Formats: sequence, structure tokens, C-alpha cells
Amino acid sequence: MTETGINQAGVESGGEQTAVVIVGAGVAGLTLASFLRKSGVACIVLERRNRTYIEARQRAGFLEPRAVKMFERWEMETLLPEGPIAQHGEIRINGAARPFGSVGDNAEQGRFCTQQQLVSNLLRKLIDEMDGDVRFDVAEMSIVNEELDQPRVSYSDASGRHEIVCNYIVGCDGGHSASRNTVPHGVLTKYSYEFGYAWLAALVSAAPLSGQAIMAVSDHGFAAQITRGPNKSRVYLQCDVSDSPQDWPAERIWDELRLRLGDGSIPDADVLSRDVIPLRSVVYEPMQYRKLFLVGDAAHLVPPTGAKGMNLALHDVDVISKALLSAVHDGDETLLQGYSHDALPDVWKEQEFSVSMTDLMHDSGDPKQHGTFRQMIARTRIEKFFAAAKQ
Repeated sequence: MTETGINQAGVESGGEQTAVVIVGAGVAGLTLASFLRKSGVACIVLERRNRTYIEARQRAGFLEPRAVKMFERWEMETLLPEGPIAQHGEIRINGAARPFGSVGDNAEQGRFCTQQQLVSNLLRKLIDEMDGDVRFDVAEMSIVNEELDQPRVSYSDASGRHEIVCNYIVGCDGGHSASRNTVPHGVLTKYSYEFGYAWLAALVSAAPLSGQAIMAVSDHGFAAQITRGPNKSRVYLQCDVSDSPQDWPAERIWDELRLRLGDGSIPDADVLSRDVIPLRSVVYEPMQYRKLFLVGDAAHLVPPTGAKGMNLALHDVDVISKALLSAVHDGDETLLQGYSHDALPDVWKEQEFSVSMTDLMHDSGDPKQHGTFRQMIARTRIEKFFAAAKQ
């Protein structure tokens, strides 16, 4: 495969060279690297974790129709899980189950796909089939992104210190982004909203309560259950921001899940891991600085209620990949200069949906959150949702 866009400054200075350095080997970083590699653009992916950790990391995933079409457009749809396309689940209100969604062969539908499944497929495609360059266990990363100088990324690994000279850097390294933190203070505006509550997220060794997603609204708080294979589930329980995982022993988790789902028959099982996740929304603007471009959680965070995080990151990838190809192949940086402007409207659109969905599911639950008036308004909105779905 002939690669283009490698600047020769690296050769002159003695450093390694490539067109694009991608920081982060999650769904966004690996998808971008696969698209660039397929198009003949040289790139290197740097990841601070090891490959085993990346492939085993448990995260939910639902690919919206737009994301499915994106993989099809790049002729990489084989990376997506096969089988029927479905959108369905269950909402319980004080224990009463209500199905929602639809099942069918409509091409406009999305696909359920766990992030670790997609990451494994991307790694296999990129490394084993496309001879891509993904470097794990990277430490002490440093970025030089000066206005009149060639961008440089240096890092350490088991073999020593390394430097890469490149044309562009793309930060796909999550909410605690090291790449974003290299932007000088005052350049980015941070918009954030704290919901005032958190989720206790627990991975449990129990067969799924249902093959579908379950979200539960009850007077005792929000709960949810998502399958993680035939013998594991992820359960979520609304809790206080001040809670710690130690405040939630296994007995309390199962008692609260039975209470909030309205199902006293749910048996106890081993709790394999637990974390407390404060719910928040964050947007950094602009999503770029000089030759550094931010993608996915490095640029914005959404609460998990609306299942928008991975899809929003993939939309960023779609926008930045087109811009990088134009810059590298044609020498035209117009799309790159407009990356943030082009991506942000969609970011705010999905933030609005995610905030509305999060408020809906939590306001309709425990009235201690915002009072009984807001609870009844939220439950009325849920009924309108079901009424609209029947039409």
C-alpha cells in the first residue's frame, strides 16, 4: 500500500515521521486509523493501555443507522456484528413492564454492538489485515504543537524514548484526554452541566434478566440492566454523587435492583466490579487547536442514558477523516480548518437529546430528586412517548 502525506522534516531531524498521529485506541481512534490506512494515509496510533485491556474493557454500544451507513460507505461493514437488526427494549414503571422499539429488516435501523466487540474487530482488521501501526503501553507522552513548527509527539515505552514528527495530531483519548490537556489555558471554552446524581455501575456474573435492555422508573430511583453475554449483566442504580463503591455491597445492590425493577424473584449473584459514575454533560469548544483535533470524549461527554456517546464519536470520525484526506491527498486544509464548526452543531443536538432523556428517566422516578410535580410531568411525557410509538 502506498502511503502519502509523510512530511520529511522528521527525516532531517532524526525523528520518526508519519502524516497523522492518533492518540487513543478506542472505537474512535481505531476507526479513524482504519479509514486513513484504507485511503493510503500514513498514521500511528498511540495507546497507554495494553491490547488485552483494550479488548476486554466492558462498555455498552448501539450503532445508530448513520454509523452503520458510515461503515458501509467505507466498505468496512464486515466489522459490524452480523444477524438481525433490532431496536427494542423494556421500560418498567413501578414494576409494570412496557416494551418499546421495533424489530425488522429496515435498512434505516441500527445495530446493537458492544464497544469491546467492535474494538476487537477493528484491531484485527487494522493490525492483522492492513499492517497498521498501533503502539500499546505508551507512557510520558508529550505533544509539541507550535504555530510555525512541525507537530511532534514524544513518548516512552519499554524500549526507551521516541519522537514522531507528523503533519496532524488527533486526540481520541477520552474524557481525561492527555492530548486536550496540552492546549494552552484559555484557548478552549468548557461548557458543563452536573445532573446532581450518579449511577452505581456493577458488572455481575448473572444471566441477563432479559435479552433486551431494561430501564426502570420507580419511586425508589432509576435502575437499568444491559446484557453482557450469556452469563454476565451490567446493572445501573441511581445513587448519590457522594457515594463510593464501598457504600454498595452486593447485598444492597441486589436488594435495590429487586425493589426498583419490581421483581422479588431476582436471585443474588457475584458482583465482579463496581464504580460510581457522576452523570454530567461536557462540551469543549473549539474542538481543535492549530494542528491538534479532538474527537469523541476528548471533546465532549454525554450521560449514558441516551446511548449517544459512541455514535457521536463516530460522527466526529466521519467529519475529521474527510478533512484529513482532503488535506493530505489534495493539500487543501479548508475542511480541517472548519472541523470544529462542522462537528459542533451535531454535538449540541445530541447533548439536548441526552439531557432531555436523562431528566425524563430520573424526574419520573424518586420524587426526592425534584419533587412530585416534576415526577408527574415526567411520567406524563413517558405516556406521550408510548402513545406516539403506537401511531
